[in-house]
Amino acid sequence: MNQSVSGNNVPPTPEGSNLTSQAVTVTAQDLPLHCPSDKAPLWSMHPRAFLDIAQTGTVKCPYCSTVYTLAPGTVVPGHGH
Repeated sequence: MNQSVSGNNVPPTPEGSNLTSQAVTVTAQDLPLHCPSDKAPLWSMHPRAFLDIAQTGTVKCPYCSTVYTLAPGTVVPGHGH
């Protein structure tokens, strides 16, 4: 069954999917940070957004509202402060 949003047909999400925003902890290996990640399920894809997490240690995706936070002690390459 398809859901209708403003007259547009929207395919249903997989069973057990969580449509609320998520919190993701990232490390230096995840940089440069972009959303969605390469491991995201196909149904959750949106245009790739590169996110600047270096300044504050946390950033929110403008498309899906996923919040990314740097793991404690993570050193951002090129920002040797």
